[in-house]
Amino acid sequence: MTQSKRTSSIFSISNCILLAVFMFPITFMTVRHGVHVSLFALLLIALIVFFQNKHAHFRFEDKTDLIVVLSFCGLILAVLLGQLFRSKMHMAAFDGPSRILFAGFVYLLLKSRQIAYIKILDVAIPVGLLCVLTAVTLNPGAYWGDRFATYFVDPNTLGSQTFILALIVFLSITSGQGESRWLLLLKLIGGAAGIYVSIYSGSRGAWLAGPFIFLLFLLIRCGDFCRAQGAERFRIALQTSTIVIASIILFCLAFYFSDAVSSRVISGYHEIRNWFTGENLDSSAGTRLSIWKFSFQFAGENLLFGYGEEKNMMQLMSNSPLNIPANEIAINTMALTGPHSDTLSKLLSSGLFGLLAYLCLLFVPFYFFYSQRNSLLTDKKRAARMGMYYITGVFIAGLSNEQLSLKYLCTFYGLMTATLLAQVLQASADGSSQPFAHSSTKANKAPMHG
Repeated sequence: MTQSKRTSSIFSISNCILLAVFMFPITFMTVRHGVHVSLFALLLIALIVFFQNKHAHFRFEDKTDLIVVLSFCGLILAVLLGQLFRSKMHMAAFDGPSRILFAGFVYLLLKSRQIAYIKILDVAIPVGLLCVLTAVTLNPGAYWGDRFATYFVDPNTLGSQTFILALIVFLSITSGQGESRWLLLLKLIGGAAGIYVSIYSGSRGAWLAGPFIFLLFLLIRCGDFCRAQGAERFRIALQTSTIVIASIILFCLAFYFSDAVSSRVISGYHEIRNWFTGENLDSSAGTRLSIWKFSFQFAGENLLFGYGEEKNMMQLMSNSPLNIPANEIAINTMALTGPHSDTLSKLLSSGLFGLLAYLCLLFVPFYFFYSQRNSLLTDKKRAARMGMYYITGVFIAGLSNEQLSLKYLCTFYGLMTATLLAQVLQASADGSSQPFAHSSTKANKAPMHG
């Protein structure tokens, strides 16, 4: 093989895709703008493939592709509609939604290639978590007080994302088939690193996602148990029981032996109780509850199209009849830091259209993941379940910590969802992806792998 052929092989489209998919979980919270490099690299590859027309299958193959891409377009259309209604353009508001839109086209590229993306993520996600731990260890100056942070990721975001990804890593162990000991060890160490960073970031909103992800995990495993027979049923029951018991024991140990956990949980309880009783409204949790209360009231004044994300939000709130002394703290805090909720953020900025677009962005992919959760193909099944866990975590954590507000967060969500959807919906060996097939029917014939 000549040198030119070797170079051509190294820089082939498939290898570039593999590298970009491998790198985006690693650079996500460790390198500023690093996750955008993967997005735009994949977008460039998609454009090259499209204009060269070497792969005629790179197109909307069926209505599934159209629905997925439309769900990725929703936020940017909602922002545009709201700004047209207000007759005031604010281009910065398109930054985050545009990244998700680009991820929709990346999905078409990834789906057209027969690549086992789930195997790449199996390695990349725990490696990324280890890189995050290294970053916070080597750069303690980025801490917010005694809470972990990086030089561009705040503690709430850091804690939310590492916690969700760590749970995904741990739960993916149960669905792996024939994993090497080295990969198992990598997942255990990477997941532990993610949990450790999450604990010392002190993000209580992130921890709320844990019970919901575990509940979803138990429901899926119950389905596996009901379909299994004999020794396989016993293995599933034993494995699931071990995970549940181990999780409860680890939480209790963390609560009793880690001040970072116990102090945050106990203080959160007292802050919420004092807010409801009116004893103290000016606490971390109390201020957030006040923001949410005021946000729902304020959203009602322009419910359909919202207020946009312009810098004059403070003026709009100040001129509101809701600007009373009881809401002063909530107004001042929200003007500086936002509503601390993805749902309220989209409702305030783009109205009901923005909220609908946000929900579609979450639950349209969730539907396709759900429909393939018991696929005959192991990679599809594993990707579908990982997608369900991920979206559940983003939605629950997003109720109290904004997960889709900044550009790098939108980019990561778009790439993560596009990659998993591409794995789940890519054509099988027989040339059909069967996106709307009823998975429970197929599952009756599926071999059980946990």
